[in-house]
Amino acid sequence: MFPEEIVVDILLRLPAKSIGRFRCVSKPWKSLLSEPQFIKAHLNRIKQHPTTEESIICRHFYALYSTRLNNAHHLFDEIKGFATKLNLDGHCFDLFDFQFASCDGLILVRDVEIKLLLINPTTREVKPLPEIDPLLSPVIFGIGYDSVNDDYKVVIAGISDEGLIFFIYSVKNGSWKRVEKNVPFDHNASFFSTGVFVNGYIHWVAYKKDVSIIAAFNVAEEKFCELPLPSIADIKKYSIDDYDPEKGELVFHILVELGGCLSGFPYRIPTNVWMMKEYGVQESWTFIPINDSDSGFRPLSLLGKEQMVMLMNDEKLVMYNLEKGTFKDITVQGIPSDFSVGMSFIETLVSPHCNNEAM
Repeated sequence: MFPEEIVVDILLRLPAKSIGRFRCVSKPWKSLLSEPQFIKAHLNRIKQHPTTEESIICRHFYALYSTRLNNAHHLFDEIKGFATKLNLDGHCFDLFDFQFASCDGLILVRDVEIKLLLINPTTREVKPLPEIDPLLSPVIFGIGYDSVNDDYKVVIAGISDEGLIFFIYSVKNGSWKRVEKNVPFDHNASFFSTGVFVNGYIHWVAYKKDVSIIAAFNVAEEKFCELPLPSIADIKKYSIDDYDPEKGELVFHILVELGGCLSGFPYRIPTNVWMMKEYGVQESWTFIPINDSDSGFRPLSLLGKEQMVMLMNDEKLVMYNLEKGTFKDITVQGIPSDFSVGMSFIETLVSPHCNNEAM
């Protein structure tokens, strides 16, 4: 028999789905592979190579599917992937309200009953969250990891008579609380924002005196701040079409995480992406042009340094080669062709039922 340390080292190199199968081998294996220390070690390995475990979550009618990107077959003229239908305790998902937020393989989503669910598509675990206020209409939601308290937190914001108010759900404690602080931003109630978690902060597009900004919420300290946009000089140099001279602002309204970096692109028909290579540093904003893009696109993830997975015209998945400026269609089998694409996520063993014992 191999020493346990060698066995654990080998298992840590396996994909999360494979480890799930090994849990069925015996009770000792299930116990070993379910230990918080093992789950964290596996998560840390994935974070060192995040693009090796990337998947995309999709919807067809009321069901969710996932398709892995790194095991797709790369053919001459296309890339062929395979989707798996997710059995999530019988929950169905709205045909029109298709919003996700993600952190460490956990996905925040609403079902047809408008209940918030925390799910792990890899392990198929589901955790319904308790209701906050039935009269609160959320305009922002997100999830992030609090490294100080070793806790995952769900953040919800809604419009009330008091203005924009925030609530936080602690997965470890299993309870909601209101952020009793003045929110220094405004929000357009007609535009729903999904919070993007990067570097300990949840980010979204907000407004300050009618000018769009990047708002950020520190998950551990529960404090608000603002991130710098690209400099006016860089905007005019690389992307004059994205600059509004009347307001003096950059006109992109959607944020996404790409390769661990906060990125943004225009809400109108976009032809480029901006990526903040060094978090919080204005000079690190990098302009990434998308060649020959005459139609709208939405970046989903980066595979390595050269490949960007994108959704074109809200209907077609493509792989874009950043160095060559070429596109390759991605076809997905195992799901009807009229599916909708949600977002990318990393496959992990992190459980949505985290508590004081499990963390």
